[in-house]
Amino acid sequence: MSANLVGQLRNTRRNITAVLLNLPIVATETSVATLLTMLDHFSDHPDEYRELLNDLQRRDARGK
Repeated sequence: MSANLVGQLRNTRRNITAVLLNLPIVATETSVATLLTMLDHFSDHPDEYRELLNDLQRRDARGK
């Protein structure tokens, strides 16, 4: 495998992990198709993604 391909795969994994950490989903129970659908939705509606992140941060702040 070329270094460029390995870099792309690692970058993809890092990006997916970052999104999964921000969404209230269980990664082991979410299919790739569902994740792609969510990404498409939030790409079309970025304000909803931002709102979800803000809601989760507020919830976490109250829980601490």
